[in-house]
Amino acid sequence: MPAWLQTHLTGTNIRAAFIGAMSLALAGPAAAQTMGFDPSDFGKVSMPRRQSTGDAATHIENNKGAFEPIAELDQRDPLAKMAKPVGRIDILLKDNKTGKQSGAHCTGELLPGDYVLTNHHCLPQSGEMTPMRAIIVMDFLTQDGKGAKVFELEPKPVEFNANLDYAIVKAKGNPTATYGSVKLAATPTGSAPSLMVIHHPAGRPKVMSRFRCMATRQQGDAAELRHRCDTLGGSSGSLLYNAGNAGIALHKQGGLAPNDPNSYNTATSMTALLQASPLLRKMAGGQAPAADGGGAVASGGGQDDQPSSTERSSLRGSDNLDTDGMNSLLKN
Repeated sequence: MPAWLQTHLTGTNIRAAFIGAMSLALAGPAAAQTMGFDPSDFGKVSMPRRQSTGDAATHIENNKGAFEPIAELDQRDPLAKMAKPVGRIDILLKDNKTGKQSGAHCTGELLPGDYVLTNHHCLPQSGEMTPMRAIIVMDFLTQDGKGAKVFELEPKPVEFNANLDYAIVKAKGNPTATYGSVKLAATPTGSAPSLMVIHHPAGRPKVMSRFRCMATRQQGDAAELRHRCDTLGGSSGSLLYNAGNAGIALHKQGGLAPNDPNSYNTATSMTALLQASPLLRKMAGGQAPAADGGGAVASGGGQDDQPSSTERSSLRGSDNLDTDGMNSLLKN
């Protein structure tokens, strides 16, 4: 582990509290849900409180029904095991015009072969901001950072798509040997199923959202999944899970409004991701990717290496989610 990381991960240097502007955490409709932090704090598990325009900590505290701490689960609980491959991604960004650096939190998931899935807007490959460094913090369950471990990420994705808003990056240090990897499945068609999100809202310790967490009855573009699962800035890149503990969509935008029953958050459907990504198709099929990654970096919005019509049919899925099964799982 690099010396600069060891310094921040030991002794009294791990401090309680977190950083972020409430204007980012509670951004308006259709807002990408990254969470900012001071670039000088990059590499710290528990980040010190800085000046902010609001108190996201209070917001989270007041939403206990929406955000349930993973730390409170018995580690033998299926949900705790399901949450193991989910981590907080911290990105150090540079403004290409001014040279100024800034930090951003997102959420990401470990994939077979020590790859990590998150949003493209967390690791942008075009525009004014360039990712300089990135890490994933695993087992960040309590604010003191006890038990958390940091792994370096290659800031340049091995595969990405700006339109579908996904990026796959390589992690160093073999984190999947300890934390495993998530399971992926095509997004089913049908009515409003129960869902669950495991994420790091506002860069805080890992939580799950399952209270009133479901897909909306009215859906839009086939590549999207509209949902009403509570999230905050920092939740970008988190998966929506079905009753079978499989990720069926990648959350990307906030849009829920407290007084608008027709409002919703937005995710990219796993069916669309599987159709676009050679790497994800291999992983969903239970195959470990080749050592070289098995896929080239896609141009923003590129749709190279599409599956055949037969493959596309098998990815689409026709069965509705087992809502009763999800409820049964959550009661155990």
